[in-house]
Amino acid sequence: MAGGYKDAAAASAKYSETMKKEMKSSLIYKHEDGMNYAKCFERIIVGSCLQSPSDVDTLKKEGVGIVFCLQEDKDMAHFNIDLEPILARAVELDVKHVRHPIKDFDPLSLRRHIPDAVRCLASEMTARPEALVYIHCTAGLGRAPATALAYMFLIEGMDLDEAYAELYKSRRCHPQLQMVRAAACDMLSGDMGSGHLHIAIKKPKAKTVEIAGLDVGWHERIPLVKDAKTGGFVLDRETPPGVYQYKFIVDGEWMADPELPSVTDNGNLNNLARVNPTPGSPDAERRARIMRKGGLPTEEEWQRLRVMLVGSV
Repeated sequence: MAGGYKDAAAASAKYSETMKKEMKSSLIYKHEDGMNYAKCFERIIVGSCLQSPSDVDTLKKEGVGIVFCLQEDKDMAHFNIDLEPILARAVELDVKHVRHPIKDFDPLSLRRHIPDAVRCLASEMTARPEALVYIHCTAGLGRAPATALAYMFLIEGMDLDEAYAELYKSRRCHPQLQMVRAAACDMLSGDMGSGHLHIAIKKPKAKTVEIAGLDVGWHERIPLVKDAKTGGFVLDRETPPGVYQYKFIVDGEWMADPELPSVTDNGNLNNLARVNPTPGSPDAERRARIMRKGGLPTEEEWQRLRVMLVGSV
């Protein structure tokens, strides 16, 4: 029984339902169809999770010498995946299996773990220079493509938006690009920092207003406080600098406010919040530059990032 469900299809349906809600995407995952993947860059294949030892054989035939797994134990448990036989087969075929868990549907977890994931990935790829690497999470639609893109951005120096466009040609997915950018900024500044976030919405007749998204992810809700003077609802909180998507939940109904900054993401209209560090600081200039579409580190910043990630320029 897959993850307490009658079959893999039931587990897939539940996972896809969660994925649509958390990622605000129309993407679905069918575990019962088996492992799926696509070669996205010269040495990188991105795909869904391995389900059985035979999947290792399949990847070996593709030239894969490194499997880079981003799943947590609970992700595997949901689909009743037995990892031990997979690991044993990987040893038999001389395929290096590496685990670097990142929490599913959690943008802040991705932001925090991207640097170490890229550092580990780069080290493994250097150790096996002729091998392809297979990067996977559960569905291969969020964490895995984000990690592949982070590698191309931070190590190869590729424009992040161009890298995503290239990857999307072969694999339709929904990675958190802004978390990759934010992770680069965090590395250069030494920490995530903080800035003040203020959001207000005019809903005088509403009983409750909450927000989902921002830095806490779509699975958590932050309550807004009713302003007695205006009748509207407000949120004031310290938040790591970055650009975040969010939605309001007004009396239980999800919505975006068209009067506030917004963006259409995979067909979904979400509101957009930008949190800036201390005005005038070097970190403020850097984050504003790198976080925008097409934003890149300077040559000196590239060198610093490479030293932090691979130990040399």
